[in-house]
Order: sequence, then C-alpha cells, then structure tokens
Amino acid sequence: MDWIRICFLFIILFLSGCKSENTPKYLGRAVYYWKTTFELSQNEKSFLLENKIEKIYLRFFDVDMLQNEAIPKGIVSVKSEVNQEIVPTVFITNRVFERLNYDQIEVLSVKVLGQINKVLSTHKEIQFDCDWTLTTKNKYFFFVEKIKEKSPKNLRFSATIRLHQIKFYEKTGIPPVDEGVLMLYNTGDWRKLAKENSLFNAQTTMNYLDNLSKYPLELNFAFPFFQQVLAYRNGIFYTFIKNCTSGDIEANTAFEKIETKNQFLCKDDVQFKNISFRKNDILKFENSDFEQINKTKNKILQKIIAPKTTLILYHLDEKNLFNFSQSQISTFFSQN
Repeated sequence: MDWIRICFLFIILFLSGCKSENTPKYLGRAVYYWKTTFELSQNEKSFLLENKIEKIYLRFFDVDMLQNEAIPKGIVSVKSEVNQEIVPTVFITNRVFERLNYDQIEVLSVKVLGQINKVLSTHKEIQFDCDWTLTTKNKYFFFVEKIKEKSPKNLRFSATIRLHQIKFYEKTGIPPVDEGVLMLYNTGDWRKLAKENSLFNAQTTMNYLDNLSKYPLELNFAFPFFQQVLAYRNGIFYTFIKNCTSGDIEANTAFEKIETKNQFLCKDDVQFKNISFRKNDILKFENSDFEQINKTKNKILQKIIAPKTTLILYHLDEKNLFNFSQSQISTFFSQN
C-alpha cells in the first residue's frame, strides 16, 4: 500500500513539474509614444482599446547640453486623456554625463524630477532612456540613485537596455532600477551604407542574447513597428528623413531605384522633405519585417524564466501601424 502511495505521489509531482514548465508567461501589453505632442487620433485611440493596451511609455522630454548646462528640451504637450497608465520617459544623451561633474548631476536630478511633475504630477513609474557607456555608467547610475532618493518610496523606476548591455552586462553594469526594457531595434549599424536592414535583424539580435536568462534584472521587450528612411553622401550617413515612405521617394523623379534592394539614387541636386540633397546621394528605405519580429519574440519568450513580462510596440503612430494587419498585431501580443 505504501508503495502505491509513493508511486502516486511521484506521478503527481512529475505532472506538476511538467505543467509549471509549460505554463504560458503572463504577457502585458504596452506601447511607446515618441512625439512632442501627445494628441491621439481616433484610429490610435481605437488601437489602444482593441488591443487592450495597459501602459503607454510617453516621451516627456530629452535632456541635452546647451553650452555648459544640461537642460530639458522638447517638453511634451499633453492634449489627450487616456485610461492607460502613463509612464514618463526621459531620454538623456551621453554628452550630459561626459561633461557634468557629480555635483552638477545632483542638481540636474532635481531639475528633471521637477519637470516630470510639472507635466504629470501623479505616476507610478519613471523610465530613463540613456545608452550609457563604460565611461558614463557611474555618473548615469548616480543620477538615477539621486532621483530615487528624492522620490516617493513606492515609485518604480525602469531603464532602457541595449543589446550590447545584455551580452556584456558584467562589464557595462546594471542600472539601479526595478526593471529594464530591452530595445530591439536599430540592431545594425545605421551609420554605414549596407545592404542589410539596420532597423531590425533577427539573427543579429539573437547573437546578443546568450546571457538573457542570466541578466539580473526583470526585463520587458520593445519591438519596432515603424519604417525609416536614411540618407548617405559619399557612403557616409547624412541624415534621417522624417515622415517619409518609399512611395514618397518613388513619386519624386529626382530619385531612381538601384539594384540594391530598397535603395534609391539621387540623380540631381534637389530639395526633398525640406532637406537639400546632391547628385549621387543614396536614400535607403527600411521597414520592420513582421515575421522576423514575431519569430524573435517567440525565441525570447522561450529563453526567459520570469513568470511575466511586457511586450511593447514602438511606437504608436497610425501611419506606421497601417503597415501591419490587426491579425499581425494580435499575434504579436500573444504567445504562440
């Protein structure tokens, strides 16, 4: 009788182990909004509702150097009210931490926190977006600590994380925050003119994620749902072209397609999208490939061991989202 009970208990424990291993992770749903005016169109409001978006990471302002002072720039104007949680998100350039000393950084922490509260006095989380380096990490982490000291104890903090900061985390350091957001776009070197899509490459992304399960910080994941056009002069990066599609380029007779996929040659000096281009400049159109994004998402979900994570779409803009079907969006926000 005892052996029967032991065998029965063993079977229950075995099945329980299998069940927990295969239990789907809870997937939260969020978007970034990266414009200076937060004013949603009806289509964007419908998108939030239809896709049960829970959180909006809203760019509040940038922090950059003006002469010898670090100041908030491009402060957001909030014109839409939403039911989703708003996360104030602040982009900070590396120049700030290269040039300021620790006393100035503490003063900056007061200024930044004050500006956040001017825009939105009530919030549960603040996010900082800074691609820190080995030479700036100590000052950046000090800045975050000072913000935390001056904030309510129940306020959460998050930071954006780049691929190289995952792969080499023992060297690059871990920011002193509650969780990170791994930014899975601009995975290639956009500064170089090449055939490859610098916006998102699945193989390049996965090559950086060997240490993903070891990374000592809870992570959420942001994927690109947008397109971009880059311009090059003499093979060197010249500028990004905002609000531009491949159709816009094709409609202009000054540009012609070349053999390399999604690249266009400028045949004459021309003014296009309020930018001056010269003969022989190259425009490169890059788009997010949904199949690559979704396959990468699924591989990442298999790698992480956390019971929950959030999938974040970058970014909420109806012009970009028209390039994806509702079926694709639903698939992205699910585990499959």
